[in-house]
Amino acid sequence: MHRVVEEISLKAWPAFETINHYGWLMRFANGYTKRANSVTVFDRVGLDIEEKITYCESQYRARKQKPIFRLLSFTNPKMLDDELAARGYEIIEPSLVMGLILSERSLNSTYYINQETLNDWLVAYHSLKALGEQQSTIHRMILAGIKSEILFVSFKQDEEIVACGIGVLESGYLGIFDLVTSPMQRRRGYATAIIQGLLQWGIDKGAYFSYIQVVKANIPACKLYEKLGYESMYEYWYRVGCISGNQQ
Repeated sequence: MHRVVEEISLKAWPAFETINHYGWLMRFANGYTKRANSVTVFDRVGLDIEEKITYCESQYRARKQKPIFRLLSFTNPKMLDDELAARGYEIIEPSLVMGLILSERSLNSTYYINQETLNDWLVAYHSLKALGEQQSTIHRMILAGIKSEILFVSFKQDEEIVACGIGVLESGYLGIFDLVTSPMQRRRGYATAIIQGLLQWGIDKGAYFSYIQVVKANIPACKLYEKLGYESMYEYWYRVGCISGNQQ
């Protein structure tokens, strides 16, 4: 199931360009989010590891982007991880993918969430995240490029949006993305309301599994997801190089 979730999650968050180099999947989206701008290796690293790394580096640097590799724990990536470390790549953002088996039941949420259009949702999200104009433009392009069924939701307090999130449904798998709460409104149950609303939507649409990605250092978020029934499935982390190529 790990690989299925991983492949579906990449489809749920599309890049603008993808190159498959002997099973090494390079994704490009003008630098917005590491998830859409990194190399993922699903299978064994295989032969010619140095050549493959060098080729990937050339593709990112040709686009004036830092080469980034996303390593998945279930692929036993030690050889690749060690080689990247030897080249001076820094490890950042160790993260978890957490999963939840869904059932046909009401989640009994006491809150009411609002469905939003893409435009209205983006205004709220970008305000809560304080994104710059360039980031906002690329973010819009990524969301507009999602082919799966998608739901944009928000939670309002005194007619003001204080939390929002996205549900992406693909082949019975519901991914939850871009979950954010106003810094002044945290610990009031709004994120829980957003997730429960998205889960209920997913269940109503026939979803049987939900997944969510979270940085391991974000302890409050990890605890919230665990409280809602999510369990850790596998880990991933990034190795980030530099644009210039002067790492070694």
